[in-house]
Amino acid sequence: MSAEDLAAAEARQRVRVGRGDILLVRVGHRRRREELGPWDVADARAGLHPTAMEFLAEREVAVLGGDGNNDTAPSAVRGVAFPVHVLAVHAMGLHLLDHLRFEDLTPICAREGRWSFLCVIAPLRLSAATGSPVNPLAIL
Repeated sequence: MSAEDLAAAEARQRVRVGRGDILLVRVGHRRRREELGPWDVADARAGLHPTAMEFLAEREVAVLGGDGNNDTAPSAVRGVAFPVHVLAVHAMGLHLLDHLRFEDLTPICAREGRWSFLCVIAPLRLSAATGSPVNPLAIL
């Protein structure tokens, strides 16, 4: 998924991604797994192209969440297995939410014609960890 894809989705959904926003991207990872079962995601996985990170940087997005891990496989960058993660965490200080479930949320947003909402996320307070399980809540 490219920056152009993100801009097109933004236009279709009549929203504008801005500073401090949480950008949630659904590429169909979870849906495919539920419909077809597990597969080797190291060989084939949809996600963001690293150049899409420019869109997030320009818009000053605070959190990127996806129904996969946000990186494609095979990697778009030779020698870097997870370039989106590298750019997000190390270069941009962006928080990442991986493997979210959008199957309950998407039909509600479609029915309401509304793709912007309050999202509440409360991670565990861990002192020596880089990640935490979370249960994001969408409040429409």
